[in-house]
Amino acid sequence: MILKPVFIIAIVAVAMIGVMVPSVFAQQFEDFDYTIRGGEVLKFELDSDNTSLLISIDARARGELIITLPRAIIDAKIGSEDTDFDVFIRGMQLSSYEETITPYDRTVTIPFKRSNDELSIVGTHIFSQPAVTMQTQSIEQIVQSELNEEIPNRQAKLLIFSDTEWAGAFQSSNIDFTEIAGQNNEDVIFECNSSMGNQALFGAKIQKLTQEGYLELFVIQNQKILSQGSTEASFGEVYITDNCFSNSGPVPVPEGGGCLIATATYGSEMSQQVQQLRELRDNQLLQTESGTAFMGTFNDIYYSFSPVIADMERENPYFKEAVKLAITPMISSLSLMENAESESEVLSIGISVIALNIGMYLGLPAIVVVGIRKTIF
Repeated sequence: MILKPVFIIAIVAVAMIGVMVPSVFAQQFEDFDYTIRGGEVLKFELDSDNTSLLISIDARARGELIITLPRAIIDAKIGSEDTDFDVFIRGMQLSSYEETITPYDRTVTIPFKRSNDELSIVGTHIFSQPAVTMQTQSIEQIVQSELNEEIPNRQAKLLIFSDTEWAGAFQSSNIDFTEIAGQNNEDVIFECNSSMGNQALFGAKIQKLTQEGYLELFVIQNQKILSQGSTEASFGEVYITDNCFSNSGPVPVPEGGGCLIATATYGSEMSQQVQQLRELRDNQLLQTESGTAFMGTFNDIYYSFSPVIADMERENPYFKEAVKLAITPMISSLSLMENAESESEVLSIGISVIALNIGMYLGLPAIVVVGIRKTIF
């Protein structure tokens, strides 16, 4: 059978369209970051009247859609507190779903079946600010990129994110009061280092010069976030201050320091769990002599094996999930330390938390093993 030229041309055209369509869709969907298993997303549609996002999909099998919703596009709040989105599949409300929340966006995981072709996510607010949305989406990525870069020794970096004009000043124990003004994003490297046994400090105070817009500040050093703050208030002001890292202090910070295992487990230096550990270290433990001594010993042991564990997590997703299951109870128990303010409270609560973790990780498994042995024998 000989194919006619017209038929051959039609086949080639269809094949070319099949290759081109995915790239066209990708351009249409650049407002949302998503992954889908078991199907294909066909269309997004924002419904301002019903404060909802409608999603049309081609569901070819049982699967799930994981979609990141920028707060500058859609959000669900009661006052200033987050509330749950209402998620519907073909008009039926989903009773539960997984969600990850950050200051900039909310990521939801929606399971679906083969027959499902329409999903909807209903919030309380719909916004239409594409320029600000792109900037807000990228702040976390920019900060993470900055954290991965090395800053010269004895220096820190002030990161300023804004969509309007601003002015203010910054200062540290190593530099004089320095005025600064600008518009949109900017970064400044400055001296920030402890010396001769004295703890160096820094501070930054920046104000918006307009009623509209946002302002967000970060100070980073040694691949860590030292302090951060933000405002969207009319002529709002952000003031941040904290201690600089010491290159000769009692708690050494290894190369690429930080909570390596937690960062690899939860995916970012800016995740809620990593920030909880950082705040516990800086606000409770390092404010007392016993806590500082504990951190010195802990770091010597921890950094002897944590880089290997973190690398294994990045290479093996199943191992990463196993580590997450293992350390989540411990991180939850450490929240008890947030109530410790004095030397005695750090000691008493710290010993209690250690005892609790020994019970969880050693006591309970031992009891189970002994019970099984008695049952068998």
